[in-house]
This record gives sequence, structure tokens and C-alpha cells, in this order.
Amino acid sequence: MPMPGIKGNCSTYKNASDNCANGCGMCFNPGARAGVICKGSQTGYYCPSDNPPAGADMAFACMDWTFGSTAMKEAESAFKASSGEDVYLGVGTYGTSADPQRGLGACYRMQVKGVDKDIIVQSINTGSDVAGNQFDLQIGDGGAGAFNTCAGKSSSMYPGTVAAWGHQYGGVDNKAQCAGLPMFPQADGPMKAAGDDLVSLCEYGFDKNVRGEGGSNPTISTLSRVKCPAGLIHLTQIHRNDDPAGYKYDPKDALTRGFSPAVDHKCGLDKPGGTAAWCLTRMMDCRKPSGAFKDNIKGNLMFAGMKLVQPCMADGYTRIDVQCGCMDCYC
Repeated sequence: MPMPGIKGNCSTYKNASDNCANGCGMCFNPGARAGVICKGSQTGYYCPSDNPPAGADMAFACMDWTFGSTAMKEAESAFKASSGEDVYLGVGTYGTSADPQRGLGACYRMQVKGVDKDIIVQSINTGSDVAGNQFDLQIGDGGAGAFNTCAGKSSSMYPGTVAAWGHQYGGVDNKAQCAGLPMFPQADGPMKAAGDDLVSLCEYGFDKNVRGEGGSNPTISTLSRVKCPAGLIHLTQIHRNDDPAGYKYDPKDALTRGFSPAVDHKCGLDKPGGTAAWCLTRMMDCRKPSGAFKDNIKGNLMFAGMKLVQPCMADGYTRIDVQCGCMDCYC
């Protein structure tokens, strides 16, 4: 679980030497929030994202990152109380080659046609299928994608086959189909305790118009980089040191922050040969995101102890310790 926000201690990784006592040895992310140790020869931030050997653990996406989760709604309420900004919060992928870290850890504010509030999102993933000025939002059954670890295998997060999950990209087409999804992961205790379930999270996406009946994708009217709300950082544990100063578009920062003015944009995915530019797309592949892989992160852009996304165990809520990537801290 993400609470409380207790800093970890690299002594957790002590095994056969005292290397961890020497400033956490060669660990990339010392001081990160505490979590459980991933079992197996690959641990910490090297906890595998698929095909773990027998008896070993595997890292997954966290289910409370999902749009409309109990934790996300609590973060929205806290953000409104502290900033006066009434927005939705979420995570996903913003495709950009202009950023030195391909957007990882950066936050963006969007106006989306048909959605009653702006959405501030943090990009924690990358994908070759996500273009610039498109955001791929993690929502309940948004599509298991090419790297599905949601269903279909004994090691998958949820029980059953992928048949109930709809399209590989986009998930189910209609709200009524959400009822066919499994409500909870195979390890169901933490999700039940959090007050979430997959069926409700799927339905919430339709209710808030971040996905449309028939599988349609809404249009992003405006998109700009902004400061990351504390609630999102708390959930993901990745925090860049080059954030803008505020939560709103600043015209002085327009070129450097990637703002695009409010014009009559139109998501083209619903037309033959159309593109994904200005589309709010969706995903939920349950897989450990790109921002949790050490090699994707430039340490000089990050705050200490918050260099990596903190992924989850197979229950989708229990956080994995990502201070280091091996026992005895030399990796």
C-alpha cells in the first residue's frame, strides 16, 4: 500500500556484506519509500516485468493509479483543498521526443472535449504507439495492450482469460460490457480493502466521458506541461526537478513547456487512416511501467529518493522497494 510515506533503509538489502552501509553502495535510488522486497535473483528496481522463474516475484502496475480509484479521488480532493484547482488526476503515457526523458515523470494539464473538468496527468510510461499531443490514460480495462500481464496466464494479475477485456487496444466498447470483467485480482485482499473494483473503475471511465460508447476516443483541446500535484507524486513516487512553477498554462513558458493553443482540434482515430494526435486514448496492461526501469531515467533530472516509479506486487497495491536492484547494494 502507498501509505505511509516512510523512507526506506538500504540495510533492507544486506545479505553477505556491509556494502549497503557505505552510502547504499551503488544503489540508484536510495532513500526511496519503503516497500516489500521482490523475491528472486532480480530484486528491487530489477524485479522482472514478466516471466519470473518459479518461486520468484514479478512487478506490476499499481491499480490505485487508475482513473477514478479511491486513492486518486482522495488525491483530487486534497489538491482542490490546497490549490483551489478542481480537476481530475491520472497517469499514463505522453509520447514526446522533445523531452530528454521522453516525458517520464512530467505532468500535463489537458482540456478534453466532453469532460467536465480539466485533467492533470503524470506520464509514467512510454510507447512507440503514442504520438505527440496524445495522452494514453490508465483507466479500468483501457486495453491490455501488447505487453498484457492483466489476464490469461497463471502469473497474470487478474483471473480468467483476456476474452472479457475487449480489444487489445482500448478494452471494451460499451459500459454494459464492464460487468463481464473480474472484479478483483487473484490476490484480492488489498483491492477490496482499498474500496476499488475493476468493474466500477471501467464504468467510471464511461461516466466521466474519458472514453465513449462504441469505443470512441475524446479530443484533447489543449495540453501543456505543469507542476506535478503532490498527490500524484505520492502515488507514483517519481518526481522531476525541472517542473514548471504552477498548475496552469503560463504564456511566457509556452514554447518550452509544449503548450498548444485552444483551436478546433479533432481526434482522428475514429476515421479511416486517421491519426492519434489530439486523442485521449486509454490503456491498462497491468505491466510494470517504463518509468520503473532504471535505464530509462536520467538521474540528474530527478529528486533524490524519487528517481523511479514504484511499482506493485501482483495484488496491484502492495509497493515494491526500489531503492536498489540487488542484494548487498552493488549494482
